[in-house]
Order: sequence, then C-alpha cells, then structure tokens
Amino acid sequence: MIRVGIHNHHWSTFGGGEVSAGSLAEELSKTHSVTLLGPHKPDFEAFRKYLNIDLSRCQFEEVSGDIEASKSSENFDWFINHSFSSRTVNRAQFGIFVVMFPGDPLRARAKIKAMICRPLWRFLRFTGFKFERLENSLRLHAHDLSWVDSYDKFFAISNYTKHWVSKLWDCDCEILYPPPSRSVIGKEKEKVILSVGRFFQPEGRHSKKHLDLIKAFTSLDSAFIRDGWKLVLAGGCAEEDQAYLEEVKKAAEGFSIDVVANISGDELEDLYSCASIYWHATGLGESPLNNPSRFEHFGISVVEAMAAGVVPIVFEKGGPSEIVQPGINGLHWGSLDDLVDKTNHLISDGSWADTLRKKSIERSTDFDKRRYRNQLRDFFDEI
Repeated sequence: MIRVGIHNHHWSTFGGGEVSAGSLAEELSKTHSVTLLGPHKPDFEAFRKYLNIDLSRCQFEEVSGDIEASKSSENFDWFINHSFSSRTVNRAQFGIFVVMFPGDPLRARAKIKAMICRPLWRFLRFTGFKFERLENSLRLHAHDLSWVDSYDKFFAISNYTKHWVSKLWDCDCEILYPPPSRSVIGKEKEKVILSVGRFFQPEGRHSKKHLDLIKAFTSLDSAFIRDGWKLVLAGGCAEEDQAYLEEVKKAAEGFSIDVVANISGDELEDLYSCASIYWHATGLGESPLNNPSRFEHFGISVVEAMAAGVVPIVFEKGGPSEIVQPGINGLHWGSLDDLVDKTNHLISDGSWADTLRKKSIERSTDFDKRRYRNQLRDFFDEI
C-alpha cells in the first residue's frame, strides 16, 4: 500500500485550510496508508463533530516544523505539503504541494534582509555547515525558492491563489477546489443574514471583518429590522482569541445580532438551512497588491451556504468572487454602502431572491465532494 504523508502545521485550527487538508486525508485514507504530520495530533472526534470529516483511518506523526517535516518526508512514497507558509523541502519519491496561498510580495525591509542573508546561506551550503536551524533561518530570510524544485506537482485552491503562486513562486498550478465538509438541504427560509468565519485577532491576517458586518447590519433599512430580520455571526474561536470574540459581542449588543462561537456541525447546518442571505467580507479595506494574503483564498463557507440555498453577497475580490457569478447566483459588493444597498434590494424583491437562490444551489454542485473525488482519482491514477 502506498504510504502518504500529509503535512499541516495548523490541524487544530479548524479553518478552511483544515477542511481542505482533512478532506484530502479522508479520501486518500480509503485506499492508501495515510499519516498526518504536524506539531499537535488532530482531534479526530472534533474533526467529525465540527467539520464532518472522518480521519479514523489515519495515523499521526509529530513534526514541529519544516526541518522535521522534510526529514520525515523521506519515509513516505508520497509527501503532500498542505501547510500555509511552509517551505519544507520534499525528500519523498513524489512530492505534492497544495497551496492555500503563497504569501505577500516582499517589502523593502524584507528585501534588504534577503540581500544580506542569501549569500550567507549559500556560503553555509557550500562549506557543508550542518547547524540546520541556523541554515533554515537564513534560508527563510533569504527568501530562497530552491525548495520549489523538490516538488513534482502543485495544486492551488483557487484561481486567485494560482495567480499569486505564478507571480511569487514562478511556477504553475492546477486548480483543486477544496470540497465543502457538509451538504445542507435548505428548508423554509427565515429572516436571517448569516456569516460564517473564525473569530481571531485581525491584525495582519485575513480577517473576517465581523465589526464591519455589524456596522453594515445596523445601516440596513430600519423597516426590515422592525420586520424581524437579524444577523448571525458564527465561527470557531481559539482560547487565545477570546478577547476579540468579546469585542465582537460587545459591538453587537442592543441589535438583532447573534454571535455564536464553537457550535457543533449540526447547529451550523441548522443555521445554513434556515438563513436567507449570506454575507462575506474578507478583504475589505486591504491592499490587493501589498497584502493579497488578507483576502479570502477560496471560501468554503460560501459554497456551503449556496448549497443550502442561501443567497451569497460577497466581497468583489479574492476567492469568493470566482465562486459567485454576480447577478446570476449571487452578488458582489465593493464597499459597506454597496453591501447595504444590495441587501436592501434583495430583501425587498422576493422574486429576485428566489431566482438567485435556485441558481446558487445549481452553482454549488460545481464544487461538491463528488467532483472533488473524481478529480483526485483521475490525478492519482496517473501517477
């Protein structure tokens, strides 16, 4: 049986990256010997409960970072790097990198560091110096891309990611859209606007913009609020981000807004099934040239919402903009005022909303698990 190692440094995060990595592990473990690599063992029961992903057939090996992951890769027939920001050198017979996002363009300070560190790193390699942690640190600051050549295949999770991989790493990717972890059947819709995304401190990360969404909701036509419309913000929250969660809850006080964290998969499915409108705001106010990583890289939650018949209104840049076809199966927006105007219009025109809802369900099948399984099978059959 083919031995496969799947490296992810963030198994405990339960974000979109872990849905993608977990889905890959689940599928491959049906026919291959799969070992999950990372600093902490994934909670298999939590994966099942919160993400509807079965990892019970997988093994686990602890690796603390890129150096250890590189050493461990020698023990597998296939090594799959599915870790954001990793620069692990593959030493397996066949190496695959599933790219969430390649990072941001170098700023002036980083370019200066690279100019200093690059010759030092090359000198250490030439002399055969074996202090690996120093060498690895210099390699990272040198922004050396020689590790790219150790992989045989690159997959990008979206065209948005593919574009930046080509620009920053100078290599081509195939698109492997990650599948939704659940397929929800919509029921009778209620006056609910839903947004799903992890609660975490936003500085320097692709923030879900919860505070901006609260501001937008409070700016909706007051007649709709009086008529019973409410906003629900749902997502996971790690212990270290509780302060941010409390900030969001405080901002929501006094309004028809529910803030719910770390709910079960069943509870999340109930929200998808009854919600009418889905909001997604990642990327608002960020620079698409200097900080492209702060935009949504794909947007699994958008697909899950569409499958349940929730009409998506998503920010106009990043992964969700290629999932949602504006005016066909959802809407794009570029400012909070634009989001408010389009939401008001959608609420007031039930016939238009129903048309978009039907088309959003159809569109979601382009990203479902069946398509994902077929693409994986076709690829791995060729190896």
